[in-house]
Amino acid sequence: MKKRYKLALATASIALGFGIIQAKPAQAATFSGPINIYAAASLTDTLPQVEELYQRSNPNVTFMNTFGGSTGLANQIIMGTNLMGTNPKPVDIFFSVSQAPLDNLQLNNKLIAGTRQDILNNTLAIITPINSTISISKVEDLLKLRQVAIGDPASVPAGVFAQQLFTNSGISQQIQSKLVLGTDVRDVLNKVSSDTTDTIDAGVVYTTDALTALNKVKIAYTPPINLYSPIVYGSAVLQQTQNPDAARDFNSFLVTPQALSVFQVSGFTPIPEPMTTGGSIAVGIVGLMMKRKVKAKAKAKAAVD
Repeated sequence: MKKRYKLALATASIALGFGIIQAKPAQAATFSGPINIYAAASLTDTLPQVEELYQRSNPNVTFMNTFGGSTGLANQIIMGTNLMGTNPKPVDIFFSVSQAPLDNLQLNNKLIAGTRQDILNNTLAIITPINSTISISKVEDLLKLRQVAIGDPASVPAGVFAQQLFTNSGISQQIQSKLVLGTDVRDVLNKVSSDTTDTIDAGVVYTTDALTALNKVKIAYTPPINLYSPIVYGSAVLQQTQNPDAARDFNSFLVTPQALSVFQVSGFTPIPEPMTTGGSIAVGIVGLMMKRKVKAKAKAKAAVD
């Protein structure tokens, strides 16, 4: 009797584990109204594609995007400048690159608890104009150039990552006089682009930005990722939102497989979600089954030999 009870209990546990994974969510409700998003400039091309995908099931939701340096955008929210003037625009979602701007907003109680999430990774690229003959095989080669464009570290996380790159390559002091500061990473891209009137020799941008302009710039060198901090994109819903339900839903949509596949096509790397309890149980079961299969095959082979 005890054996039967234990067997039934084990079977129920396994079923529960698979149920957590396989259970399908109920049909999601559709949402409506405007969603105002402040987002990193490096999301300029990709975020609208994700929004368009979301609108297929939520056609009554509209989006208004403001792209720029994440630090500068976060400061606007903290100071409340986005709520000033004759046409104030409360921000519903903040989609940042680098943890620091989101940390700052969280410290100032600007985020709705439980909505902050890490979504994507990116890398740095050193770019030159498409028609440039400059050869760059290491970060130190930038010292041979006349000017190098980076985002302004005071308001642009890409500039902070660039300065880390210079420091860890041992050229921080020597390169400062050559730097031209951009208002955001897209401004840096434009400064290096071959169709500007005063082209900069090289620039440091995110790889995803470089990939959007390969007809104007080329990736001259990809620095090792251990020379700068991990580049993490995250989002959260803000306390000032006037459309909290839709904002929460779209914020959750950003980490769905559909949305992540769009980001991945643009060169971003999705951050894997932590495994659920059900997932852990299932993986454990599958792993045990695989081990038994391997042992069985080995035993059969030994018998034949």
